[in-house]
Amino acid sequence: MDRELNKIIRRIEKLEKAVFGAGKAKERKQKAETTHTMDIDFSLNKSAFVKRYAADKSGPKKFTLLLAYLAKGEVGKGIKVGEIRKHWSKMSAKQMLGKFNRFYPNDAKTKGWIDPKEHGSYALTKEWKKVL
Repeated sequence: MDRELNKIIRRIEKLEKAVFGAGKAKERKQKAETTHTMDIDFSLNKSAFVKRYAADKSGPKKFTLLLAYLAKGEVGKGIKVGEIRKHWSKMSAKQMLGKFNRFYPNDAKTKGWIDPKEHGSYALTKEWKKVL
């Protein structure tokens, strides 16, 4: 079974090289890794932070980024849901965060970006930068 999977992966890599060129796949992977590790400027005001990092993201990613802003990127620091919603509602314009949906923290939690700290609060995990 592993042997068949490896054959399929090699075929996909060959097709990717044929379609995109030899170095394109490696460049895309490096670019993605760079995006995940880029420095985040928590000194920005809330609106500028959201516009720069969260404007084009999905709801769960926006939730995670707003939590990251409030926690200043600190993994494990619990922030109350009420506090997050308060800040969210102040930036509910469609081009900013849009309408809050209670599904967002659940989806972010299942993807491993956040963890419930205690009842009614969430904290970032080490995986949270993957939303970038």
